Amino acid sequence: MEKLTKRILAIVLIAVIGIGVGVTVFILVAPYQWTAADCPGAPTDITEDQIIRIGVLGGLTDIQGKGAKEGAILAAYEINQDGGIEVDGKTYYIGITADDTDESNPNLDVTKGVAAAERIINYKRAQFLLGGFRTESLAVYIEEVMDASIPFIGTGAATDSFCQNVLDDYDRYKYFFRNMPINSSSLGAEIIAFLAYYAGALSSAAYADKPIYKFGILYEDLDWTEPLVDALVENLPKFGFSVVAKVAYPITTLQPDMDGYMDLIQNNGTQILIPVISAQGGILMMSSYKAKEPGFVVIGIDVQSQLDSFWTDSNGNCEFETILQSLHRTNKTDISIPFWDAYIAKYDHEPIYTAVGSYDAINLYAWAFDEAQSFNADTIVTTIETITTANPLAGAGGLAVFTESHDILEGYPYGYTLFCQWQAGGTKIVVPSFGSIYPSEIATGVYQTPTWTDWEFN
Repeated sequence: MEKLTKRILAIVLIAVIGIGVGVTVFILVAPYQWTAADCPGAPTDITEDQIIRIGVLGGLTDIQGKGAKEGAILAAYEINQDGGIEVDGKTYYIGITADDTDESNPNLDVTKGVAAAERIINYKRAQFLLGGFRTESLAVYIEEVMDASIPFIGTGAATDSFCQNVLDDYDRYKYFFRNMPINSSSLGAEIIAFLAYYAGALSSAAYADKPIYKFGILYEDLDWTEPLVDALVENLPKFGFSVVAKVAYPITTLQPDMDGYMDLIQNNGTQILIPVISAQGGILMMSSYKAKEPGFVVIGIDVQSQLDSFWTDSNGNCEFETILQSLHRTNKTDISIPFWDAYIAKYDHEPIYTAVGSYDAINLYAWAFDEAQSFNADTIVTTIETITTANPLAGAGGLAVFTESHDILEGYPYGYTLFCQWQAGGTKIVVPSFGSIYPSEIATGVYQTPTWTDWEFN
């Protein structure tokens, strides 16, 4: 009854006009009408009953939400151009709509996410959804999606708890899957594995016996960073490393504040700084880094640094920064490079991780529709659950395999991240992981140490 009430309210607008005595006016609002204009690449004469209605939820004015929308549109275009999807003898086409949750806004208002979810479910009547980025917002509006029993593929939020919900209450949360990124704990594990090798390979004249063991962590004071930072603090000492600086900062931080944090990190003897940054702090961090030219290297998570515009945005201050990136122009699968090139051809910029995730999510849905020959939500869930190590599904971001918790399985050749470094002139390369994360053929260049140090990489 509650779900029915919500859907009725979505098409009935109640306006109270208080002139003299109160008069209540009921205005019927027709649901959104889907047309060929919502289906990139589809024939212009298709009818609404041929459209598979897929919605994107995210902060559409920021890079994460824009990326999710762009990746979805590109995948829909390719599928529709290729003739659509045949289910039970009828041809269907992918329709895309998006609603702005404003979740990238530093001054978060979670009610905007809830309103966006309600609008895309009730007014636009989306049958399937994808997106999400900011944990604090997604954790609230995902409840609207689960109330409606609509499949949702998470393409941006790493927090472990979203997939833990599936284990804790399967009947309610079974509609949630995550294909991008790997979860926070797994990200932490991959960083540690990568750094365990690099700490041994880095040396300097001051440390002839290579005692590179002092780590700093600079991280956003947000929910998604907690399990990742906890994993770093717990596990780095197991490799003989020491966390000498652990600095949380608010995402409203300004440059003078960041300069102070970087001074603290440098003064504590940090040799490798691990940033854990999803928002605007990356430019501030690297501006301070270049100005100070400290005696440490930067290797970690900086989402804005994934953008090809980051070199210009940071005035080249990002040189020598090494970041985790879901994809670059390298063969994670046979789909990776064609996707990379097609995305740049369409949008004139490189894809951020949410774009990779949403592109793969649309293709995952298309595969499930074809495989199940159905659009029933529960049937699609059970179909996606068949994507196991015995039956992986290739995507641009890797081979998709889902765990019991509906999380992407971590580890090569399934869900894993790349480590990319900015180098002179704005070139970005995939550095070797020496088998710690991915094989040598994935790398596209060699790691470089900052020119102002006497560091070497052996």
